[in-house]
Amino acid sequence: MTAARHASVDPTDEFPFAVDDYLLHLIVAIYQFRDSKLDGALRGLGLNVSRYRVLGVLERFGASTMTELASFTAMQRTTLTRIADQLVAAGLIDRAGETRDRRQVILSLTDLGRETHRRAMGVVLALNEQLLNNVPEAERRAAARVLMEVLENLAPSRLARDGIIHFSREGLDASG
Repeated sequence: MTAARHASVDPTDEFPFAVDDYLLHLIVAIYQFRDSKLDGALRGLGLNVSRYRVLGVLERFGASTMTELASFTAMQRTTLTRIADQLVAAGLIDRAGETRDRRQVILSLTDLGRETHRRAMGVVLALNEQLLNNVPEAERRAAARVLMEVLENLAPSRLARDGIIHFSREGLDASG
């Protein structure tokens, strides 16, 4: 084997490769495994992770534009349009046009959407607790702070960064 094939090396041998690469490798694996597990757990409610995330934003903030949803979910607008179509068809959200700008779409939860989100939230919280069961809160908080720093370096725009980090409309307003 050549050195080029193993260029990412942890000098302490604690990890299989350099800690920077290994950290991001673990993040991707956690994302994939958790979303796969959640998709299966949410299927009985007619949801998947992406639909759940959209319902969660609408539950927290009320009626929202597609731009706001994109900022809070880090999803592409084309993906959000498809998800919104699915949620409208399922009767979980309503879509209305903005009176001042007919190109602007406002999405809001229906009563069924609110109830579905409430039930899904129980599933998600139970899984999150299971996943983090042996991780002390102080370490969870430290990990969240590290990931916030990574996001600061990665987000494609200040609006995208603030939508995810602050998860508030005020954070979006301050970005503009």
